Formats: sequence, structure tokens, C-alpha cells
Amino acid sequence: MTIEQAADKLMATYARFGIDRREIVRLMRSGIENYDLTIGAVFNGCRMMLSEQFHTQELFSQRDIAEMLEISEEEAVERIEEVKAQLLEQGEDISQYIISEPKRQKFILSPQKWTS
Repeated sequence: MTIEQAADKLMATYARFGIDRREIVRLMRSGIENYDLTIGAVFNGCRMMLSEQFHTQELFSQRDIAEMLEISEEEAVERIEEVKAQLLEQGEDISQYIISEPKRQKFILSPQKWTS
């Protein structure tokens, strides 16, 4: 993904709040040039910042977390599990923070439904 593509994705969600695309691109370039972050890291960081600012919900996958922290997905899962344990230890409702992938369901459809 390029900076321009990342900015387009952010604008698709946050343009309704009046954010300036040039400012998003500037912020992303700053993160890449001044902090040696990857496009994925600045994209997900912007998602996090904008969701906080505009009180929207963004969901982050283990891949997104790995990109932001510049670690492997396996390490991200370990960190998620550590944080999950800490939250449970503190009596927190982890459903506010961690959403597990739903179990997949299988459906059998009659072939006639597709051919008629």
C-alpha cells in the first residue's frame, strides 16, 4: 500500500468529519520520514488516532497490531494474551477491548437455488 492509497482508505471513513486529506498525508509522511515507521504502522496509527478523536470504533487485527509494533504476528498474539490476562486480573470486561473471531458456520444450499 502506498501513502496515497492509505490516505484514500482513511478518507473513505473519516472524510465525513471534515478532515483534510493533505494533513493526513503530511502526518503519515512525517511518521515515515522522522520516525522510520512503515506505511502500515502509520496507517494503523492514524486509524487509532482518528477513531479516538471522532469517537468511532476501529477494529485492529493481530496483523495490524504487529505492523504498528513492528513485531511478528506471533509476538502480537503473545502481547494480546498478556494484556488480556492483565485486564482479567483487574476485573475488566475484556469484551470491550478484545473481540474473538466468530466460529465459522457452514450452510448447505440446494443447487437448484443457483440455477433457477
